[in-house]
Amino acid sequence: MKYVDNGKGNERIPLMSLIAILSISLTVNLPGLAITPVMGKIKEVFYPVSELEVELLSSLPNLVIIPIILWTGRLSLHYRKVAILATGLLIFLAGAVAYLFANSLLLLILLGCLVGIGCGFVIPLAAGMISDNFHGSRNAAVLGMKSGTSNGAVIIATIFVGWVAAHNWHLAFLVYLIPIVPLVLLPFMSEKYITKNTIDTALPDSAKPVANATASKSVTHTAENTELPQMSNRERVLRLFAIMGVYIVITYSTTSLFYCLPFTMAHYKLSTSAVGIATAMFYTAAMIFGFALPGFKRIFRDFTMPISIFITLGGMVLMMFVHTFAAYVIGVFMTGVGYGIVQPMIYNKTTALAPNPSKNTQYFAYVLTGNYIAIAAAPFFVKLAATICHTTTEASPDFAIILAAVVTATLLGVSLIFVKDYAFKTER
Repeated sequence: MKYVDNGKGNERIPLMSLIAILSISLTVNLPGLAITPVMGKIKEVFYPVSELEVELLSSLPNLVIIPIILWTGRLSLHYRKVAILATGLLIFLAGAVAYLFANSLLLLILLGCLVGIGCGFVIPLAAGMISDNFHGSRNAAVLGMKSGTSNGAVIIATIFVGWVAAHNWHLAFLVYLIPIVPLVLLPFMSEKYITKNTIDTALPDSAKPVANATASKSVTHTAENTELPQMSNRERVLRLFAIMGVYIVITYSTTSLFYCLPFTMAHYKLSTSAVGIATAMFYTAAMIFGFALPGFKRIFRDFTMPISIFITLGGMVLMMFVHTFAAYVIGVFMTGVGYGIVQPMIYNKTTALAPNPSKNTQYFAYVLTGNYIAIAAAPFFVKLAATICHTTTEASPDFAIILAAVVTATLLGVSLIFVKDYAFKTER
């Protein structure tokens, strides 16, 4: 059996457990976002329908996710996390199978809500189980791997969806069958399996399980988090809201692009395959820079967050002025670079904020709620802003990109002013 460092002294846990835990992240970005390349095709199939009705396929699942995430955070304090995870994956998978036979837009939207419910159980556990089993700098590294894994899944999904949409739009929903993978690997991520197979390399027989591993695990779940030892509850809550705010803004500014890209790129005579490739560039960049986060932090140090936001803004500005396939690919890639750096930094800050390890999943639930509020609200915010500006996204196909650039520029300014504050500073 192969083992990996868990960041706790000389302890090692099975490599298979790391793979199993990371496999959960294959599912977390899929609801809504994975099928954005096919939205233009679905609008044609169910014509006449509005852009907003089609966008509900992406936004409504993420709206449903929000209360389920919060509920899961509380459930995780009282029930076995593997059981909660299995429930969520099975609900997700049931919705995925039903998608393949749906023949009305209303049914597709309702099934999206079912998938959202299932994913709501899964999302906080994808990060929480990492923080339960990895510690210190190793925890930060694995959280980077989590971001890379989740974004890597969407790369494959969006390319597949963009390609298959030209042949049969129903087949695009095959990407939602991915929960089969973590379901198969569930036994390797259970606390019982990990505790039984944890070893201490300092012992004479390195293959020997850690003595009193169960007791050690119990201590881990009740010990106070010492990374922020002097923090009051009020300060903890304020910092939690601050990082939620950053996550909401960066998620909105990048996610809103994917609601508009199918229609904007179609306006400039680009195909659904081109939309799929451009969308995949975001997740390619996010995956690469999620894995490369430690090196990026070493280079830019205290300005890691502002530099990341600046790169995101640069991509949006490019897409505002140049409307070629290459420009969209490069622009979307740049936005993915920024998001790929910011996301795992937010996750790492969340782990440090939890008052004790048993509340890691609950704190991730709070922060991830902000993420899905942004995803769900993005199309409605764009429509509201367009109404205020006396225009429509149909009349001004670049409006959503311009709005995202304005929001991102504002976030950049705030990050430069408060670069030393908890929400923006670089944790080492």
